[in-house]
Amino acid sequence: MRILMVCPSYPPQDVTCGVGDYTRCLAEELASQGEDVVVVTSDRYRGSTEGHVRIVPTFRRWFWDAAMRLAKLSTSLRADVIHFQYTPELYGRGMGMVLAPLLLRVQARQTAVVVTFHTLIGGGFRSKLMAPYLLATAHHSISANEEVTALIHRRLPMLRRRVSEIPIGANIPVVLVTPGASKDTLRASLGLPLKGPIMVHFGLIYPGKGLETLFEALSSIRLVHPGAQLVVVGDTRTENRGYRDALMGLAVRLDVTPAIIWTGSLTGEEVSRFLQAADIFVVPYDGGVSIRRGSLMAGLAHGLPVVSTYPVVPSAYLRDGDNISLVPSRDPRALAERIISLLTQPDDAIRMGKAAAALAERFTWPVIARETRDLYARLLRR
Repeated sequence: MRILMVCPSYPPQDVTCGVGDYTRCLAEELASQGEDVVVVTSDRYRGSTEGHVRIVPTFRRWFWDAAMRLAKLSTSLRADVIHFQYTPELYGRGMGMVLAPLLLRVQARQTAVVVTFHTLIGGGFRSKLMAPYLLATAHHSISANEEVTALIHRRLPMLRRRVSEIPIGANIPVVLVTPGASKDTLRASLGLPLKGPIMVHFGLIYPGKGLETLFEALSSIRLVHPGAQLVVVGDTRTENRGYRDALMGLAVRLDVTPAIIWTGSLTGEEVSRFLQAADIFVVPYDGGVSIRRGSLMAGLAHGLPVVSTYPVVPSAYLRDGDNISLVPSRDPRALAERIISLLTQPDDAIRMGKAAAALAERFTWPVIARETRDLYARLLRR
């Protein structure tokens, strides 16, 4: 099966993007399962174009002529499936993405057209019109999380049969440390303190991640555990550096600056080592936890007890007190109390970490790729 994957932000590019990371992981796993995968991305792509996944850096702007070029490329490559990745504004303000599914269905009749919706939140009025149009014109769509599924079922019930939910996976693989090495050895290799509990927060640094709440909670946690440290693992985009400066100012006012370690940008292997060195994974999202969060998936995959915030849409996967620990958003007191409880009851933390690792098996890339391949096969039999 030849699959043409379309994602403007396919990495490596100058700007990190979760949708790009998702596409890379899916494309590479599909290729490892024997499929012929070609990725069409923007001309800002900075990597190799050859490999078991072929990369075609083509577009700067996704205007109407992009749809025509995609149709010609699909025909020349004899693609069986063309699979678009979608979030509002991912393709800019051009109309090529709007036209492409319908045009492909007309000009490449043997090709199955699929759109994955990663989120429907954000964007302008045009984006709100674009989503139902894409749902109606693609052969089938994939919802990458429960929020998207719920929104489609609620707002567009007539199209619910045209959507299947296939969750995302972790974009940080678990890297095996030296067999027999202790956590102290790992911490020492990373320059982390050997004594005291270590909490880790992972993800791009921008508003909405709940870091303000976490810093305030850290101040309370250190009254009970004076040696507690917080490691903030993640890069900061240029446009969010002012926000990070404000966070650092907040840390000074709360007198927790010595307890916070900022790693900056790291490789996937380095991120994995920091996660394995930690005791608790804390991601208190302002908007609630969601399986659309690649950072959450990384914490689950590393078997850490995860503390986060109640989801907006009830989750069929995340169970408070079982495989995750949930508190109200923007509530530093509740967050501190929950973390202190896990630190003082290590058996509960261990149990929760094991349950998180078990849940993560549902979100592995081999499973995700197999479900995606099965969907492709059903569409090609139509």
